[in-house]
Amino acid sequence: MTAAIDPRAELRRIFGFDAFRPGQEEAVRAALEGRDALVVMPTGAGKSLCYQLPGLVRDDLTLVVSPLVSLMQDQVEGLRRVAGDAVGLVNSQQSLARNREVLARARSGQLKLLYVAPERFGSRGFLDAIDGVRVGLFVVDEAHCVSQWGHDFRPDYFRLGDAARYLRARAIMALTATATRRVADDVAERLALAEPVRVTTGFDRPNLSFAVVPCRSRQDKHRRIATVLHDLESRPAIVYAGTRAGCEELAKQLGRALELDVAVYHAGLDRERRAAVQRAFMNGDTPIVVATNAFGMGVDKADARTVLHETVPQSVEQYYQEAGRAGRDGAPARCLLFSEARDKGLHTFFIERAAIEDAAFRVVARRLAREANEQGRYDVELGLLADLAHCDREQARAIVGHLARAGVVQPAPSPPDRASGRVVGEWDRWALKACRESAGEAQRVRWRQYRAVWGFVEQRRCRRAALLRHFGDRQAPFTDPGVPCCDVCDPALVPTSESVAATVRLRRFGSAAAPAAGGADAGELAAAIVAVVEAARPPVGRTRAVEILRGSRSQAIAEHSYDGLPQYGAFAHLRGEEVMQGVDMLIARGTLRSTGGRYPTLRSTRAERERTGTVGAAS
Repeated sequence: MTAAIDPRAELRRIFGFDAFRPGQEEAVRAALEGRDALVVMPTGAGKSLCYQLPGLVRDDLTLVVSPLVSLMQDQVEGLRRVAGDAVGLVNSQQSLARNREVLARARSGQLKLLYVAPERFGSRGFLDAIDGVRVGLFVVDEAHCVSQWGHDFRPDYFRLGDAARYLRARAIMALTATATRRVADDVAERLALAEPVRVTTGFDRPNLSFAVVPCRSRQDKHRRIATVLHDLESRPAIVYAGTRAGCEELAKQLGRALELDVAVYHAGLDRERRAAVQRAFMNGDTPIVVATNAFGMGVDKADARTVLHETVPQSVEQYYQEAGRAGRDGAPARCLLFSEARDKGLHTFFIERAAIEDAAFRVVARRLAREANEQGRYDVELGLLADLAHCDREQARAIVGHLARAGVVQPAPSPPDRASGRVVGEWDRWALKACRESAGEAQRVRWRQYRAVWGFVEQRRCRRAALLRHFGDRQAPFTDPGVPCCDVCDPALVPTSESVAATVRLRRFGSAAAPAAGGADAGELAAAIVAVVEAARPPVGRTRAVEILRGSRSQAIAEHSYDGLPQYGAFAHLRGEEVMQGVDMLIARGTLRSTGGRYPTLRSTRAERERTGTVGAAS
């Protein structure tokens, strides 16, 4: 169908480029020949052209599955300059009428490329609307999300291979910037790629400098981060923090220290607020964003000069994916990772917490069987499964995934808050054994990731070379002229906390009082306790406040949505009695009071004074 097309001539005609970048032509030819392809290219290497060019010259539809609305919109707007109205997208930010119009144009053959989010395939209405369209190329962007062993597994990606076959796509192209050989193989298996053309161009980013910065305490981290960001040449910058509460607190501290507005981005904010923050950052109105990894795929700000990690990420893959958001314009940029000893304890806590008990598999399997109709199909609220299994929703998704690996269920694409699919096997001792093996392998992967990322942090060899080795890239590390390689090769990359201008202002971070047990800053813990007491509805007592701060998965926590509070799990690294000491200290000081009675709850005296108009009164 497309054998006579000259890719190089089309590259010049459509995009005005004289030559392909490494790997692009091989991927383009695979798409034009109707062959499956697995493309692994570093950020900024031109992955999108691998499907955009064949999509524009094929005589059928190229369907692009992309994880983020802003990324889709940016690509569609860019393509319209060369393809006009032959490009469209369907997303939740458009009206129903607009989405229907776009799908009608796809059915009539007016579109060449259609961008959709992965959750669309959980909608029977969408599948019916697109059924019958000649889909030539089915593109899965950020394909590492397909793999359970990937650093950013997303359940919405779980059945994309089935969706491609349902739509009778002639070929599938999977693309990612960060995938080890193991993850790439799992992606190929999950999507059922048929003898795929594998394109891997290397992982090196010669314009990036990498540094690991050992710190004595969290306050030391924050001083050093502020020192870096005090330099205007370090901005725009993204600072990744480990928890929502950590984001909020660090943003406040940096705002005071640097005397500017520092934006916050995490999943606890509503959609409109998140969109506004991202828009302000992309437009240059906000120079610094402190975020969790929710500020992730689709953040394509070419001139980000620095990416800083306030805590050590869960894996090398996650680190490199996030660090790779610096310097996409090809100009020099820095990637700084700040570490302290307690980060290790946090990692082990979350890994151990991710373990799944036999009872959780059993109750979920039985509930899905009970919900199934005569054809075995089920559609259940994910929150219900989480309550039954005494876990959070993401872990409930994981349980369904393990049941699928055991042959008990066959998940179908579903909205984020639901689990849909079909019961295909019995729950018995063999299924339990298979679930144990699957969950055990998931835990082993987490521990491997833990060892790998801490090996990277603690080693004293070239970090760029270590990153390339991790991804199986055997090329010699290379840096652009004038770009320092890493802190091992050039120790001057490690920022000190002695910048006078920044350090003087950083005294506003708070008292240098002795830290609480476990190395946590006492002021940070106190602020988090008060915030929980003021925000929790219904009000909580001492024990429940401690459970929230330590990330308990009890039924009561989920029932009242306490796990949605920004402070949830922020002090998981501390023992319960240490957090309780913080609560009791605030009661003794009069910052909090207990209501007494059979079921005493906590009240913030500051909030009470504000309500009664006695803010200035002595407490």
